[in-house]
Amino acid sequence: MKRRIAVVLVAAVLLTQAAPALAATGSGTALVGSVDVTIHGKKRIVQPPVAQCLTNGGNIQNASKRIRLKGVAEYGDGNTKCTADPSNGRITVEATGQKFELNALPEFGGPRIRISNFLATCATTVSGAVARMQFSGLVGMEAPQDLPPNYTVVVPGDHKGDPPLAKIILNEILVPSPPDGSITLNLMHVIFAPTGQGPITGELVVGSVYCTPLV
Repeated sequence: MKRRIAVVLVAAVLLTQAAPALAATGSGTALVGSVDVTIHGKKRIVQPPVAQCLTNGGNIQNASKRIRLKGVAEYGDGNTKCTADPSNGRITVEATGQKFELNALPEFGGPRIRISNFLATCATTVSGAVARMQFSGLVGMEAPQDLPPNYTVVVPGDHKGDPPLAKIILNEILVPSPPDGSITLNLMHVIFAPTGQGPITGELVVGSVYCTPLV
């Protein structure tokens, strides 16, 4: 069953008491997406981080044009922005994109998944970091309107008894243990052949941001 989601907006907050009240600096990075997959154990397709920006380069904006990886995925136009506030050293990073399409699965009985547009962003605070994401026009998979962190859908194999084709995580939130105030948010993370067996192996990311306060 296909489902369109008009807009999904999610916020994730991580706070740490280790940072002083006047935290001086922060750092972060953003990228539109990345791909590293292998088809039938032979053909490897790699797309390095798209339009990646880093705050250690000052205030940076990068853009990318349409990228088509035949039989795997298509990224439309995208942008990233990494900004450092000189008055307090706090940083904000964001990744935006248009018309993402995951087309690696239909050949093996899975769905074609599309997103019309997306945004992932994070920022440092005096005591940690905050991240949020939003997207529209989701087609090809089920997802709730109020999307929780790490919402996961497993795509089954084409035939009964086949291993799963992929595990798709929306609003993936990654924090270290013990927490140090940093946060990573992946709008979509696709793990192919999560059991280690399948026609496609590897991973794909859409809309990724990372922020950490430096104290």
